Amino acid sequence: MPQIIDTHEIQPGETLSKIASRFNLSLEELLAANPQIINPDLIMIGEVLNIPDSETEPTIPTEFEGEFDGIHPAPGTTSLRRASLILPPLTNTASNRRRNIYDQVLNQFAVGNNARYISTGGQTFCNIFSWDVTRAMGAEIPHWINAAGKIKEPASSGASEVNVNGTVGWIEHFGVENGWVRTDAAGAQAAANQGKPAVAMRKNPVPGRHGHIAMVRPGSITGRGPATAQAGSSNFNLGHLKDGFGELPDIKYFKHE
Repeated sequence: MPQIIDTHEIQPGETLSKIASRFNLSLEELLAANPQIINPDLIMIGEVLNIPDSETEPTIPTEFEGEFDGIHPAPGTTSLRRASLILPPLTNTASNRRRNIYDQVLNQFAVGNNARYISTGGQTFCNIFSWDVTRAMGAEIPHWINAAGKIKEPASSGASEVNVNGTVGWIEHFGVENGWVRTDAAGAQAAANQGKPAVAMRKNPVPGRHGHIAMVRPGSITGRGPATAQAGSSNFNLGHLKDGFGELPDIKYFKHE
């Protein structure tokens, strides 16, 4: 039996082939993990499938393999026009999620040494970092939205910038329709280890004060919480939740499906 790393509940309109493709599996790999399936053409909505670890490791494009060390920001990631889009060299989509790719997507931003995210004049840029990373992962947590919560291009008609508290509100109200679902610390870490973007965030209840958001990255949960990368009052590429949030309560976790 292959190693099981996730489960999936069959939804209307899905086929085994579509589900296998979504999780970067061959149909044979999916069937091997689900010996209860007698006829692949007869599946039931609501049936829960085992999702195995793929035997085929998707690769980072050759020109980027080993390129990003998390210390030196990649070209295209250092613009100080923080409310504007950047064009990082390595991107990813939901059809090709793997831990090694997510690691390298994060590392290219080198958040601990990137001038784009360094606190300036009392301003911190945790939401800009999460915006950049999730855009690169094809799972944008926006910095610009319209009144209906739709993701907009920077400074486009009807668009407004969103601060961290607004970002928490956006993901709570509009996250599901954009692929983001609520989870817990263990679920966020498991998602990151599968190459899926995951975040930890907290809305600040004090009027006029900002909350905080960090990327959950591949790694392990320790006594200091899940592995994280963040911008903020301190910036780091390899840390843990409490290094950025301290002992603050009411931290919420979301993963992108």
